[in-house]
Amino acid sequence: MGYYAVKEIYPWLHSIHDPQNVFCYLVVGSEWALLFDTAHGIGDLHGAINEVTDKPVVTVLGHGHLDHACGAYQFDEVWLHGDDFAVCQRHTSEKYRRHILGELAAGGHALPEGFDGDAYVRAGTGNLKEMAPGQVFDLGGLHVEVVSMEGHTAGSVGLLVREHRVLLDSDSANAHVWVFLPESLPVGRYADMLERVVRLDFDTFFTGHSGKPRPKSDFMKYIGAARNVSPEKSEPYPEFPWLKGHLYKEDGAEIVFSMEKL
Repeated sequence: MGYYAVKEIYPWLHSIHDPQNVFCYLVVGSEWALLFDTAHGIGDLHGAINEVTDKPVVTVLGHGHLDHACGAYQFDEVWLHGDDFAVCQRHTSEKYRRHILGELAAGGHALPEGFDGDAYVRAGTGNLKEMAPGQVFDLGGLHVEVVSMEGHTAGSVGLLVREHRVLLDSDSANAHVWVFLPESLPVGRYADMLERVVRLDFDTFFTGHSGKPRPKSDFMKYIGAARNVSPEKSEPYPEFPWLKGHLYKEDGAEIVFSMEKL
């Protein structure tokens, strides 16, 4: 088996699973394919794509964090919202890439045969192109629209596959969301985004850390939790303690937030 696990979800949509539990998605039209997110970029993403299609590929990042953007260097160009360029530059730096390799070693994950760690560490952001909400990628029979989904980061986006009423949202909206990072927006901005996006024409959505379809109705749980965030009903979040995150839970939705951004 290859480094990535490739799975057909629908005839036009496949997931590409990174061993460090990140999901990329491959949307295939009649003329083009589109790769959404690039995971940590350890394995050969072109090889994983070729398991599905030989069509030319356009690559889009949902946001600039290391676990979604570090594979961007494998492609000639990659689209990213301009508000996440600085985040992406930091998260694809040598420091962050060395951290990824350290986590792989600690978790006992084998590297692909022939993997060049030095080249990986020096790979940088890749060739980023600035993308704007409302931009549409015509894949041939499938139209994929860029949707602003700010909150987790200022430049987070989702992709709406119009013909199939499916939304791909990376880390923008899920059952456990981080909005406590320095690059995150206030909880109220996150809630505003959810209320705007839930009005779009989709029935199902997929996130960046689960390959399972989620019903649109889950957005109502996320909105409720975001609107009701209570410091008194929250608990300290153990990861990255220097950021002083707090975890709020409600109706199956979890939000990690910063007291400074309520």
